[in-house]
Amino acid sequence: MGPDALVPLAGIGMIVAIVALKQMANTVRYYLDWRMRMLDRQGGGDRSVLGAIQELRAEIASLKQHETEAVLSFDSTLQTLDARVKHLERQALTAGAAPRSSVGAAATSEEAARLFVHPD
Repeated sequence: MGPDALVPLAGIGMIVAIVALKQMANTVRYYLDWRMRMLDRQGGGDRSVLGAIQELRAEIASLKQHETEAVLSFDSTLQTLDARVKHLERQALTAGAAPRSSVGAAATSEEAARLFVHPD
């Protein structure tokens, strides 16, 4: 079996490892939740620890909310800046186009009189 044959097996092995790790994480979470429920039923759980856990959960929820607000604020700021830049670009294009004349524009009457050749 050469190294070329092991490449597909490595991909399959990684997939199996990811699924196994996810299942282990779910099992640990289920076990910890079960332990918390058992402590709540027995009443022997330390209330200060449970209170601290609840405070941490509330703080995490608060941080998630703050992050969401910050992302939305940043997005709206980017949209505002984009609108301002587009407005300035439009102003620059219209202001820059007004004083310019085309290459084939007619000369003024003074220029025409100066350039006129008189027959002798």
